[in-house]
Parts: sequence; C-alpha cells; structure tokens
Amino acid sequence: MSYPQLSEIYDDHVNLADGGLGLVLEDKFGLQIAHTPLWSTRAVLDNKAQEPQALLQAHLAFLRAGARTLLTSTYQASFSTFEREGYDRKRALELMSSAVAIADKARSQYSYENTTENIRIVLSLGPFGSTVSPMQDYGGIYPPPYGPRAYTDNGENITSFGDDTIGKEKSIQALAEFHAERVLAYAENDQTWDTIDVIGFETLTLVREVTAIRRAVTIVEDTLRERKKRTKPWWITAVFPDGRCPETSVPKGDSIPVEEVAAAMMRDEISDGRPLAKPDGVGINCTEVQFLPALVGDFMQVAQHAFGQEAKWPWLILKPNGTGGNAETWAMDMARNVVNMWGIGWSGMIVGGCCKATPEFIEALHTRV
Repeated sequence: MSYPQLSEIYDDHVNLADGGLGLVLEDKFGLQIAHTPLWSTRAVLDNKAQEPQALLQAHLAFLRAGARTLLTSTYQASFSTFEREGYDRKRALELMSSAVAIADKARSQYSYENTTENIRIVLSLGPFGSTVSPMQDYGGIYPPPYGPRAYTDNGENITSFGDDTIGKEKSIQALAEFHAERVLAYAENDQTWDTIDVIGFETLTLVREVTAIRRAVTIVEDTLRERKKRTKPWWITAVFPDGRCPETSVPKGDSIPVEEVAAAMMRDEISDGRPLAKPDGVGINCTEVQFLPALVGDFMQVAQHAFGQEAKWPWLILKPNGTGGNAETWAMDMARNVVNMWGIGWSGMIVGGCCKATPEFIEALHTRV
C-alpha cells in the first residue's frame, strides 16, 4: 500500500508543525482556559472580544517562528464538552467551525504578508479521554461502554478488559462512533471541510482506541463518498509517558509493548469483513524528547515488518513536549537524534512540538530542519 496523499499536499519531505497552543494562549495572552472542559477551544468563544484575537495571534506566532502546519484549537471539542460548558449542538457546530476559520485566517494573513502558499491546516482531535472529567488523555481510564470502569480517586483504575472480548468489542464500536460523529460534524459545513487539509488524531493511549479510530475513518470515508465529498489524509499519534505505553495488558498488569501500539496503527486489519483504513501518517506526541530515539526505533521495526523495503511507508509525525524552557537544547536533540532519521523508509516527516513547546522552540527547530 502506498501513501500518496500527504506527499501530494506537502512540498518538502520534512515539514515543521506548530507547538503547544494552550500554553501560549495562557502564558502569552493571559487566557484562563486550562481547567475548562473546552481548554484551547474556549479561545474561540465570542463572549470576550479579545479571545478570538488571542487565538489568531497565537497561530501567527507559530507561523512567524517557521511552522508551516497549524493544528486547530479543537483537541477537546466534542458535543459532550460543549454541553458541559452550556452550549447546544447548533452552537457547538458554530464554534467548531470558528476554530478552523481562525486558523485559516492566520494562514491567509501570514501568506499575504510573506507571499507563501504552503501552509497546511490540521484538524486536531484528541482521544475520547480528552473529553471526560477528569481528563484521561494520558490515563485511558474510560467509563462504560468506552472502557471497563470510570476513573475513581481510590486508585483502583484499570484500562484493560482482560479476557472480556465482548466488552472490548463494545468499547471499540462505541469509540468508533464517537470519533466518526466528531469528524463528520466538521464536514457538515462545506467551507469548514474545504479549509481542513489533514485530520490529526492525537495523544492515543489505548490500542483498542487506535483500532476504533481506524474503524471510524472507514465509516467517515463511506459517508463522505455517499455525500460526494472528498476525504482527507489523516494521521494518528500516541503518547508514551516515561517512554512507555499507559495501557496495561490485563487489569493492573504490565504496560503493553510500544510495538503493539505501532502495529495497531500500521498492520492490515479486517473489521466486519472489510479492511480498516490505514493512516497516512503515524507517530508520537506529548512525550519527552529524550524518549523519541528508542520509540522511533520501535516504530521502524514495525514499519519494516508491515511494509518491507519496497513499499512506501507512511509519514512519521513527531511532536514531543518542550522541556525546561531550553529551546536550543530541545531543538538540537530533535535534529540530532530524530530528524536525521527521516530518510530510512518514511515517506516524509512532520516535526513540531506539544506541551510547553512555545514559538521559541519551533523557531529553534526551524533553524535546524
């Protein structure tokens, strides 16, 4: 299987993405968003006149630092998170479209000022865990039917169904329906859908949610074909705190191998008698930069087994956290240990940052890639 779509929309084999949008909105623009259900999506609300302008300027700051891929402020946006903020479905759809429109406005403004046309907009979508309270995008502890048990503060939290195959399948289907509904919400508005270049599913912790997203994309592609709308290239990235997967193999068991997560992204898989959609890009986000070399090595082993040396590999997506405020050291680590590996099989690379990676981090990386 080849992966032409990202190669068609990107001019270079290595493209620079933006960094941690939420931190910039808080630290540079003073928005109080971190403890709200919508997080960075809250910046699109029009009840405070300065908030949409702050989001625009945050996007522009990353573009001026050298980023050519902008991720939208939609990581936590879902109908359930908007409902917790007091907004109905109609208003939620308006705000979701507004987040995409503001990124597009930043693209247009920067392109006009700098005569550049190669900026891409990625619809950022977090895992189901980014939409629950307390957030579980790092923990993967989901309530039924999405998981075996909701989070409790007594410490008895589990991520695995163990031998319960029926519960696991119900979980995969529920998660697939959640992600499909969320993607299709953006396709309801033609202008919004046309603005989006790529869909990015980020910060996955669970193998079954990786499978669920692939099933969701299959549903989305079927639905869009029926509506005579074009599909989008997409990528999926997982988080590995301390260099390990948060999911356990059995309730309260050992962490599952990194290779199992990577294989869930790239291997051929059948669901309901049909092949599951394969992502155009795979990778890692929201993980400390020092863990990337070993993690990328694990991903490469899986890719070599899945695709061999002849077929095109997917793109590699790397968006680690910023560390300690030292942008230069972070950028050197990225360039030395990771970016120089892109030519080994991968069709291309998109590199950027996640939490704590400010425009200064992206600017430092821009000088090296």
